[in-house]
Amino acid sequence: MVNKPYALTCSVVAFYIPLVLMVLAYQRIYVTAHAHALQISMLQRAGGVGASSDSADHQRNHRMRTETKAAKTLCIIMGCFCLCWAPFFITNVVDPFIDYTVPDKLWAACLWLGYINSMLNPILYAFLNKSFRRAFLIILCCGRKRYRRPSILGPRAPCTATQINGSTHVLK
Repeated sequence: MVNKPYALTCSVVAFYIPLVLMVLAYQRIYVTAHAHALQISMLQRAGGVGASSDSADHQRNHRMRTETKAAKTLCIIMGCFCLCWAPFFITNVVDPFIDYTVPDKLWAACLWLGYINSMLNPILYAFLNKSFRRAFLIILCCGRKRYRRPSILGPRAPCTATQINGSTHVLK
């Protein structure tokens, strides 16, 4: 049991303020992406040519599709976060105002639903992101060749090192 000011402050700072900021950010991303999509559509109709006939248009459309997919992925991740943690934070705010009458089992269920969000993240990323899915399969399947990308250097040139942020990491 916590007192009312503590319950309100913790919930507002840890959940509600970040939630509002994320929703506002996604709303701006959506409005901008929608405006860009309309501009591209109008330019294609005005020019009378398809996106595949011009390399610059093709690259722009590919980038737009990639950005749209990334925005959808983040929106799904954020939606799951909100759905999983909202019951806990709603209960956390309401309980002190109803004289702590929320049953312990409901508290535990709300808390565990929030914890389930941590389990969902790698699953969602694995389903929604091709690169993450490949890395996930390599880790889970102990690096079997079946899930690795073919090397551009040829079949006999295994990748043994990689550069990340300027430092070299040896792969085993």
